Amino acid sequence: MKKETVITAVVFLAIGFLAGYIYDSERNWSRQEQLPASAGISGPSEAATPSSGTLAQGGGSAGAGAPGQTLPPGHPSLETAAQMKDLEEQASRNPTDPDPPRKLANLFFDQHMFEQAATWYLRALTLNPNDVSARTDLGTAYFNLGRSADALAEYNQSLKTDPTHEPTMYNIIIVNLEGTHDLKAARAAWEKLNQRDPNYTGLAALKDRLGTGAETETR
Repeated sequence: MKKETVITAVVFLAIGFLAGYIYDSERNWSRQEQLPASAGISGPSEAATPSSGTLAQGGGSAGAGAPGQTLPPGHPSLETAAQMKDLEEQASRNPTDPDPPRKLANLFFDQHMFEQAATWYLRALTLNPNDVSARTDLGTAYFNLGRSADALAEYNQSLKTDPTHEPTMYNIIIVNLEGTHDLKAARAAWEKLNQRDPNYTGLAALKDRLGTGAETETR
């Protein structure tokens, strides 16, 4: 067999493997891409701010596929799918290391695949229960799945570990405002963060929403 033929066969096998991995996520993704993320809460950023729930946008949108590849709209790129597969293999090889599942959860979150993200955040937290960022990201994943009560439970657990974690404090305002529509709780959470850091990004903009007009908006 010619060398060129062998190389071509290997390339096509690799592409087929990645395409199969992407297809495995198709049904869950089809449901979840209809769930918009909150305007106030965004996902994890592995770059400047690894903590969750910050105002910085999460890791991003799905990129284009490899040259010559056409993927269904909304699916992870081949590169992202390869990263996911690699992290799954790392998690399997190192079952006591919380880092691969946390990074994998972040990738799923950035693709708005919140069910898968929650699964991997839970695995990371089993290995490192005091990871405040991962727990807060888990809460935000729950919020994007419409599970506001579960989100608040994770945020409250995060604050037990780190009572000064400001992204978590901010997210509690948002979930009470947009999720449970508990204006009283949202105001109390706002006051708490305002006392700690009145210049926290986005906090001032929420003040008007928590006034008289906010009550009508969130009913």
